[in-house]
Amino acid sequence: MKRPLPRGSAIDEDRLAEWVALFAQYNHSVTIGGIERWLQLFRADDRDIAARILDCVHFITNEQIVAAFRSILSNLPGWDKDETRRSGKWRFVPFTASSGESGDTMTHKFRRANNLNFKKYNHLFVYKRDLLLEELTTEDSVVFIDDFSGTGEQVGKTWGETLQTELLPGKPNVFLVLVATSTAARTRIEEDTDLRVNSHIELTEEDNCFSPRCRHFSSHEKGIIENYCRRANNREPRGRGNCGFVVVFAHGCPNNSIPILHSYHPRWRGLFRRDD
Repeated sequence: MKRPLPRGSAIDEDRLAEWVALFAQYNHSVTIGGIERWLQLFRADDRDIAARILDCVHFITNEQIVAAFRSILSNLPGWDKDETRRSGKWRFVPFTASSGESGDTMTHKFRRANNLNFKKYNHLFVYKRDLLLEELTTEDSVVFIDDFSGTGEQVGKTWGETLQTELLPGKPNVFLVLVATSTAARTRIEEDTDLRVNSHIELTEEDNCFSPRCRHFSSHEKGIIENYCRRANNREPRGRGNCGFVVVFAHGCPNNSIPILHSYHPRWRGLFRRDD
């Protein structure tokens, strides 16, 4: 989580312009007018807190995603772009439950980031349903690709339901490549599955804006934030899994981030609306 400006800093044209520039890549346009309308959702006395939340947003650009995927693949043991120098067979798989989810988008970015988007590399990229037919063994490697894991719950569920026994009986080496994860999610995934998590960014309790370890907001301010979050999403006011994050990707905002950022309905209009 980024450090916000000091309390009472002016919400002026310069500050608005900095936010617009920072969030310029978001897939739903973030404008000065949109930010001003979002700030109007808060009482006048609370707009300083809202502004400091925007200051804290960890916005991950497309360029950062590309750099993350390039760095991670280059450090996976046994991988080489030259097939003759690789250890065993390699397959790359979107970590998705259905088509069109973030894993598909990330796999496309992963291919381009590592110059694997040519036809001669098509055989390296498969879907989960194809894994059994690949007849992979302990000499081979499977790399699952996604953008983010906030709790590790969905990863563990998918692993236990289908991957471990039904699709990977030969027990190949299995990696999960993520742009970002939380420390809690990484720990849970590695304890509950055979997946080795490789993430470029790791979020800790200090990145949870409701945690005692987050020093950017007082206890009183955290209570105010949670009240607005309940208005935005009463079922998960601290975000999915109570993560309390303020992380936003250029292609979308995770539901582990606080709902005042992304919830979009008649009573709330988040800046970083999701499409679900």
